[in-house]
Amino acid sequence: MKRLRRDHRNLNRLFDMLEEQVARYDMDSTIEPDLLLILDIIAYLNDYPRIYHHPLEEEAIALMVERDLGDKSVNDFIHDQHQTLEQATERLSTLFNMIVNDQPVPIEQTQEALDSYLAMSRKHLQTEEERLFPVMEKVLGDAEWQVVASRLPERLDPLFAESPDDAFVELRRRM
Repeated sequence: MKRLRRDHRNLNRLFDMLEEQVARYDMDSTIEPDLLLILDIIAYLNDYPRIYHHPLEEEAIALMVERDLGDKSVNDFIHDQHQTLEQATERLSTLFNMIVNDQPVPIEQTQEALDSYLAMSRKHLQTEEERLFPVMEKVLGDAEWQVVASRLPERLDPLFAESPDDAFVELRRRM
């Protein structure tokens, strides 16, 4: 549970950084968005939740379902949101790769895509913290979390671990 909460804090830090870059797309801004920083953030947001964070939540939910614990409608809703967010992150990645490769993308489309993504992502974290995490804390004890952990490969966070992966060293430095 601690890892999930830590992940949410870290994701919110990245959302804040992304939001700061979105503000630079405002016509009145004198500071240009940092496209390489945006790409690094999106690369992390594209990989970490899909490979590390969502599988942990999904395994915890699966264990709750196996043991008939929790609320099925909440579990299903969170699962569907994970899929939707992963697709939205991939679309955002594609959009910014187009921009970096000098393909024309209207600034309004870019700003709208970022705003929409950030709103959806923040709402998702809020939903989990309000509707899923309290149930997990109530019904999953240490023994259940050990079962969940045994079902997943052990992985270090590629950005927030003591030594970040090479791909994220610059992003870590900028934080």
